Amino acid sequence: MNKKILVLITLLSFLGINLQAQQPALKKKGDATQMYVDGKPMLMLAGELGNSSSSSEAYLKDVWPGLKALNYNTILAAITWEMIEPEEGVFDFSSVDHLIRSARQYDLKLVLLWFASWKNAASTYIPLWVKKDYQRFPRAEDASGKPVEILSAVSEENMKADARAFRSLMKHIAQVDGTEHTVLMMQIENEPGILNTPRDYSPEAEALFNGPIPEDLVQYLKKNKNNLSRDLAKIWSANGSKTKGTWEEVFGKSKIGGWSHTGEFDWHDMYYYTEELFMGYYYARYMGYVAAEGKKEYDIPMYANAWLKGPDYGWSGMHPGGGPLPSVMDMYRCAGPAIDILSPDIYVPHFTEIVEWYDQLGNPLFIPETRGGELGVSRLLWCL
Repeated sequence: MNKKILVLITLLSFLGINLQAQQPALKKKGDATQMYVDGKPMLMLAGELGNSSSSSEAYLKDVWPGLKALNYNTILAAITWEMIEPEEGVFDFSSVDHLIRSARQYDLKLVLLWFASWKNAASTYIPLWVKKDYQRFPRAEDASGKPVEILSAVSEENMKADARAFRSLMKHIAQVDGTEHTVLMMQIENEPGILNTPRDYSPEAEALFNGPIPEDLVQYLKKNKNNLSRDLAKIWSANGSKTKGTWEEVFGKSKIGGWSHTGEFDWHDMYYYTEELFMGYYYARYMGYVAAEGKKEYDIPMYANAWLKGPDYGWSGMHPGGGPLPSVMDMYRCAGPAIDILSPDIYVPHFTEIVEWYDQLGNPLFIPETRGGELGVSRLLWCL
């Protein structure tokens, strides 16, 4: 009897490992990172729906045939926190189910975009019960103490509420799609970061900024001293490569800029860089925790996308500071290791420079958004 039980357990374990290995995954092949689905490499020919298009099954009924006719094999579509958790702890996954059901009908795969704490930096898609409770779910503040409509990335309560919802979502996806693998990948938030202020100046954020840098970051800097992103390596080295002290003591006081959108400066200059590193660490920690909680239920690839800096948005607060840009890539490697890819949404003109900027520290290149038309086609061909 014991031998039979042992054989059965071994067989079930083998089957479990085999099924796990077949679910969507990223695999390194030489210098390339490839998406594997059902054990085979897949090239995603993808298009993205409008922000709220996926909320209406009736609206999409006439859209799906056109997507298939355009020869897409993958569609990026948003799932919003406010729709799946309208009341705290009460979940409605009908918006998820209709996307999966329709995608299967047209033989399409999905990448689901988790519009939760942040969408284009703002907290637009949070549930009403979160929006109304400023005490429990604090907002970031500017230097004058004025709240901005952005959930604070340093808040444990904000982070854990988002993560609970995302984990429930991933559990549901595992239940309805764990064997068919319609859903290939998840996007964590959408173009997160702080806007209209270089960093969060709330009392909690002030205490963290003026306190010692986190211990995991200390260890990361020591371990990766000779393998840092080019931006961090330059700034940290210039300040003495310290591993103890406050954010400004370790990384230096930032170069300060104004708030003009005239483009009359070199956007490559690292204005407000220490503030951006600080925000990058806490956005990475927050989003990495959300991703890690989701992977406990269903471990498929997860990425974070970025609103880029550029000639008119040169520093933290003009673009979403702390978002997943290469300038803070080390913060994401340190504090958000469950995020598999940092991805640029490229609407700025310096396309090839951005691609090369993201191609460091082993980060795979995945571009969720770029311009359309002839320019978009030329960019696609250049990447290939």
